[in-house]
Amino acid sequence: MSRRTLAHAVWKLSADDRPGVPVAVFRMECATCHEMSTAADGDGRPAQTWSLAHTGMNPGHRGFTLHTETCWRVEPGAGNPYGEVRP
Repeated sequence: MSRRTLAHAVWKLSADDRPGVPVAVFRMECATCHEMSTAADGDGRPAQTWSLAHTGMNPGHRGFTLHTETCWRVEPGAGNPYGEVRP
């Protein structure tokens, strides 16, 4: 039989707003051929421009899926003993 000690600790999950972390990363995917635009940090316009250019070169490719990634971070909450531990 093994022994375990379980404890409750408060953790907080929130959007990562540290300096240098993008608010969002945007990419567009063609629904016809699945080609993708390059990723753009914090600005969806390059993906939109890519979609228009892609349709211009491939007139039958008119459907797209927007892929948006956001960064999240878990931090110790009040009273969590890991609050003193620095990563």
